[in-house]
Amino acid sequence: MTRIAISEHSLVDFSAERWRLIHIEDLEAPKLVVEAKQDQPFRYNGYFAVSRDLPEAGEIALGDLGQVVLGWSQEAASWQLGLTLSPDFARLRSSRWFEVLRLAHPDPAEYQAAATQVGKALAAVLSIPFATTTAIEPEPEPEPIALEALPLELGIWRLDAGGEAEGELQFQRSPSWLRGKQRQLAWYAFLVLLYTWVSIATLTGDLGLPNAGTLIPDPSWLPYLGLVVAVLLILAIARQALLMLRAADRLRISASHETVSAWRGSVQLWQLEASAVQAVYVSEVFKKRGRRPTVLHGEINLHLLDGSFLPLLIDADKVVDAALPKADADALKQLPAGINALEADEAQTAMQAAAAHVAVTLGDLPLYYDRRTR
Repeated sequence: MTRIAISEHSLVDFSAERWRLIHIEDLEAPKLVVEAKQDQPFRYNGYFAVSRDLPEAGEIALGDLGQVVLGWSQEAASWQLGLTLSPDFARLRSSRWFEVLRLAHPDPAEYQAAATQVGKALAAVLSIPFATTTAIEPEPEPEPIALEALPLELGIWRLDAGGEAEGELQFQRSPSWLRGKQRQLAWYAFLVLLYTWVSIATLTGDLGLPNAGTLIPDPSWLPYLGLVVAVLLILAIARQALLMLRAADRLRISASHETVSAWRGSVQLWQLEASAVQAVYVSEVFKKRGRRPTVLHGEINLHLLDGSFLPLLIDADKVVDAALPKADADALKQLPAGINALEADEAQTAMQAAAAHVAVTLGDLPLYYDRRTR
């Protein structure tokens, strides 16, 4: 995937199958403005529709598109990239052409190559002609992205290549997680029996109550409080057991099927189409002090087209020496907090590297890094 900044708050990312215009604000989640995919209509958001006098439906069929046009505007001092429309479609509006984006720069030659690369990529995805006022030599193909080698260890999770098809990833949860939960349930069950036995023995037998040193005004309440604690522990056991039954132990990201799915054993818990995902977010909470870079919490989330986030993987265990061997540990500790775009080959921790694999497998999606300190 290639990503080119159009302005301070806009960027275009594209591959052979997809072309997108994304708006970025410092304190807001990135917004998908325009999306073009092979053999699918040209789609855009509501603001784009109003500002270009386009149908509110949010899409234009491929048959209504003529060609991608790139030209230099002396008045606007920018390269303007637009699309022409079919005569029938143009009758619904005042012009056969509408602007998709512009790259502003006082020197036309400065952004000429980038504007042409963006325009040709859009034309290739839409399978329509590309026209420009200036002939430009084609840009060389970008080098393949150098991702961290698999497998990757992520606390209780392990990321490896899937065995069923090429281009498939699989997160596998360690059995130690389930054993830890079972030990916790066993301890809760022991406490339930203990509190229940002591409370009933006090109420029905001769077991004496303390007459001093308690925080409650009447020591006779103690047996009843013990029963209340036992009931609360039973509710905690039920909640924990329900979470265990609903928790996935395997996550599959398939490029061939263009899906993300969660499994528990052989049972599929949920499935999501890759086309519903617009970006991948990796979040890490770093320990503020300490000689070694320590991650207190890490997670990978999918940013969906409707604006919501779907948690894909969460690792709440502390990771000491979180930097990958190739990373600069001192530089990693000094990175500022906030949300920034992350190139797939710039990952510096195992969690970041795993998120990069997910973003590439789902169709070279944009990858963002959310760093926090505690």
